Amino acid sequence: MNEPWAVASEEDERLRVLALASAGLGEIEVLKYALDQAVADLGALSGMVHWSGAPASSGEPRLVVATGLPPAELREWGEIREVIVRALRDGAPVCASAALRVRRDKRDEAVTPPAVTLTAVPLPGRDAPIGVLSVLSLGSAKPSGRQQAFLQSLADWLALRLARSSADSDTRRQWWHAADSHLRQALKATRIGSWDWNILTGELYWDEPALTVLGIDPGTAPHNTDSWVSLIHPEDHPRVMIATEEALRTRGLYDVEYRACRPDGTMGWVQERGHLVLDDAGEPVRMIGTVWDTTESRAARESVSRALRYMSDAFLAVDRDWRVTFVNLDAERLLGVVDPYGQVLWDLPAGKLHELQASCRRAAAERVPVGLEVQWPTDQRWYQVRLVPVPDGLTLYLADVTEKRLRDAERAAAERAAAERAAWIQELTRSFGDAVTACDLVRVVAERALPAFGAAGLAILTIDHGRLHVAGAFNYPADILRRLENQTLPERSALSDALRSRAPLFITSEAEYPDGPHLGPSAILPLLVPGQYTGCCVISFDRPRRFSSEERTALTALSGLVSQALARARLYDMERTRVQELERLEAWLTESLDRERRFTTDASHELRTPLAGLRAQLEEAQLHPDETDLDELLEHALGDVDRLQDIAADLLLLARLGADLSATPERVDLARLIETEVSRRGRDRHPVRLRLEPGVLIDAVPQQLGRVLTNLLDNAQRHAERDVEVGLRRSGGSAELTVTDDGLGVPEAEREHIFERFARLDTARSRGAGGTGLGLAIARDIARAHRGTLHVEHPPACGARFVLRLPLTDPG
Repeated sequence: MNEPWAVASEEDERLRVLALASAGLGEIEVLKYALDQAVADLGALSGMVHWSGAPASSGEPRLVVATGLPPAELREWGEIREVIVRALRDGAPVCASAALRVRRDKRDEAVTPPAVTLTAVPLPGRDAPIGVLSVLSLGSAKPSGRQQAFLQSLADWLALRLARSSADSDTRRQWWHAADSHLRQALKATRIGSWDWNILTGELYWDEPALTVLGIDPGTAPHNTDSWVSLIHPEDHPRVMIATEEALRTRGLYDVEYRACRPDGTMGWVQERGHLVLDDAGEPVRMIGTVWDTTESRAARESVSRALRYMSDAFLAVDRDWRVTFVNLDAERLLGVVDPYGQVLWDLPAGKLHELQASCRRAAAERVPVGLEVQWPTDQRWYQVRLVPVPDGLTLYLADVTEKRLRDAERAAAERAAAERAAWIQELTRSFGDAVTACDLVRVVAERALPAFGAAGLAILTIDHGRLHVAGAFNYPADILRRLENQTLPERSALSDALRSRAPLFITSEAEYPDGPHLGPSAILPLLVPGQYTGCCVISFDRPRRFSSEERTALTALSGLVSQALARARLYDMERTRVQELERLEAWLTESLDRERRFTTDASHELRTPLAGLRAQLEEAQLHPDETDLDELLEHALGDVDRLQDIAADLLLLARLGADLSATPERVDLARLIETEVSRRGRDRHPVRLRLEPGVLIDAVPQQLGRVLTNLLDNAQRHAERDVEVGLRRSGGSAELTVTDDGLGVPEAEREHIFERFARLDTARSRGAGGTGLGLAIARDIARAHRGTLHVEHPPACGARFVLRLPLTDPG
């Protein structure tokens, strides 16, 4: 080569190449170039430059450039920050050991992280360091003295390069020549080689360190591009050629790593980086760059790659064209293909996740990390995805958060259910506060509680003296309620088990309790108040049911509310019943007093009338004995005595009926009783026809029913024209006895009046021809005493029909 700098010293040549390689580069590219030098010399994993941006005592260092490991990972590494802050604060190099971070799931076995060493050198400024250049090396050994001196010299050069003006190449040469001589010495000692490629002639110059890195004998010069191509491993050849052509086409930075097949038979990894020199027409004429051995750092990166590959979280990297460049085992499983390398990410199952694709593009465009959660299409599990931009593309971290989401969802559902249950209980409590009777309580439970559980029916049972009573029910089978009413509590049944345990009992199907009342699928809630059992609330379902824990909790809370409400309702019902009884008693007493006053007045009037007649006849006979017909007098006297005797007998019967129905009822065949009573009557004025349905049975006092029939027949005989008829039939649940005459009938306005004591119709009766005026009153009182009714109605033809209705005997 005939270059003017070729005869200069090796140190000057290295410095000249370094200066030319960084000429025209921006600050970030200069920083990257310096990092390449540092990483190559130490065989390190990664290099970083942090910028102060503020006085070292108060500023927060900011990562501006990184090589090797992803910048996002380095930013979150707290130990790095501590070392950087210390180097900025003290203005002196710092070397510290740490452990390489490896993401893994807590459920997996622990992976021992590799040990690393962080060496940080401040970039000197006018008053304080302007930043820190740091190198992360695999292993716990500190850099050698030579390596530390090189880093310090490189940091001084970098600080000066960034601080000086870059107006023209002469100026650059001046500041470069004026640089500290320590850098010359450091460059001379490093294993970073320089090269210069004349694109027009194909000639290629390697300095001595470059020849050493590539394993070339210095005596074999001159060299050309063929010499270089022969060193490239065949498998890496296409990739290196593409990188070269890309740099020439775009006038950009040449940067490639490949395997060098050295002439001595050894092979190792080398990194080359170059910068184009353009002519006045803007055409590339030369490429000047550096080369260094990356075999050790490559091994370290592969170690890290293996750690990433086998970590439990999924990790993958894509380039700027979204082609997969790295996946670990878990990411390979998620991508759903055996060999995803080189494939476009969106052509794989991940392409179905439009939200993920949009987030990836935003992270790449804005160069900021982005996080989101997605449901992965290959396994339908949820992953937290962290997108971190890197210089060559984007890295994706996927952590399985399915279990966490499930726990969060369960917790949210539990909190939501608790809030809804609290609101429901609050509403129930408010509604129960307005329920004052057992009927109100049943209505509130039916309207507010049953729909919440999809229940079909409700029965509230109370216990009094060991017997069950139905306090209220809604849509509950009537046959079960009839069997439960007034029954003793079965020894072995769902009801007795619930009350004995004092805890709600949940029956999923009828088969669980074959004995006792068959309540079916139901929830039996004991109703307890302090010191005693109130009863139980039975909520039934129309199909087999399994109760969730939330439903059991809510039903248990419901039992407490119903217990308190039922206790209040029973107290209210008792007080209301007592008040009603007192009111009825007061009305009865008032009515009794009025009736007794009327009765006394009527009785005295009825008794005085025959006595007055009898006295008048006797006094007349006493005054005119000669004019008195003794036989006639005795006949009239005996008639008045008979009338007085009948009135006295009826009055005694009414008194007994009003006081007590002391006789014991018995089973009575009404048809036979009617036939017997009619046959006992002597010769009536009119014949009595019978129309009787046989087998009509009632529970009654036969003598009293006989008196009713006698009174009705006597009344019919007095008012009939030609005929009296007695009928008997069943009507619904009652026995219906009728006595019909063909007389003038009873006017509608008088149909209730005739049942009053001593009542007579002036148009139909007279004291001379009528009875005592007590017969119909006695008949109605006897009917009422037998839980029956007696009234008069107009028959289809003419006359009057008296209808007596009495309850039939219960078949059971």
